[in-house]
Amino acid sequence: MKLGRVVIDLGYVVDIENPDMVERAKDAIFEDMMNAVKYDEVYNNIDIVDDPEANECDIPDFLKDLDEEEDDDYVG
Repeated sequence: MKLGRVVIDLGYVVDIENPDMVERAKDAIFEDMMNAVKYDEVYNNIDIVDDPEANECDIPDFLKDLDEEEDDDYVG
């Protein structure tokens, strides 16, 4: 099993010591998210990334339940 994360990838490089720049970047991310929803492009911002520090116990139960349901549906 290789573990990774499904993430929403939106971001801007900023000078974190410049609060105005940080605030403008937050506003821009908000606008990006709203446009993604408005134009049905949310999935364009979803990525899969490797996470070598993740453990199997980090997988949420609702996703584990999906694996169990698929195993139950298997007819072999």
